[in-house]
Amino acid sequence: MKQLYETYQAFPKLSAVLREISWTNNLTILSRAKSIEEKEFYLRLCSQEKYSSRELERQINSSVFERTMIGNSKLSPAMRNVHPEITGTFKDSYVFDSLNPVERA
Repeated sequence: MKQLYETYQAFPKLSAVLREISWTNNLTILSRAKSIEEKEFYLRLCSQEKYSSRELERQINSSVFERTMIGNSKLSPAMRNVHPEITGTFKDSYVFDSLNPVERA
């Protein structure tokens, strides 16, 4: 709890989001996310999508934050000016980890 307080004490806007997700998800984000931007991203994503701990782990393992940031950097400045809410909408690549294809003999 002390580490949680020390990490987020300078970011009061995140305190409401912290309370919306489970303790397990908070600990996962705290231990796995490197920067405060990444922590905020996963906190908000977890709160919006109501992720279970397994789904959150899957999202972190598939680097959703990094792919989203790469996708945002590819947006043109004109598009960002016209639609400022578009940031975070596009992801750079697709992850098909749940398909588990079967080879046929």
